[in-house]
Amino acid sequence: MTLPISPEDNQAQARRMRVIVIEDNEDLAKLFCDLLEVMGCATQAAFNARTALEYIRSELPDLVFCDLRLPGDKNGFDVARELRADPACAHIPLIAVTGFDDPVEHQRARQAGFEQVFDKPVKFSQIQGVLNGYVKRVQA
Repeated sequence: MTLPISPEDNQAQARRMRVIVIEDNEDLAKLFCDLLEVMGCATQAAFNARTALEYIRSELPDLVFCDLRLPGDKNGFDVARELRADPACAHIPLIAVTGFDDPVEHQRARQAGFEQVFDKPVKFSQIQGVLNGYVKRVQA
């Protein structure tokens, strides 16, 4: 027996939410992407800021989850500032992920342009809340 598919299901299948995960720990990035894919998203992982900025500017994803502490000459704060300054990318919701439960770091992240800041390990319910919030924003 097949269940009927609603128009909402058809739209969801036609275009999955595209999410970029920026995380220098490759195992954690893969785990995060796998979780997002189980939740119905199409994902791309980037392991440093430069690669992430290239992906974001070329793909224009729906959401970005970004570690604040990245190797190389740019960190997550730099990613947020650059994206917020780019008119083509300024609308993309940015979610910071950090291993440092520090109110000052959280404030710096918000000032750089992140909408929310989550401490590691990020909880399933937090990710689901972000995805639900995005869907509501798009439907409004």
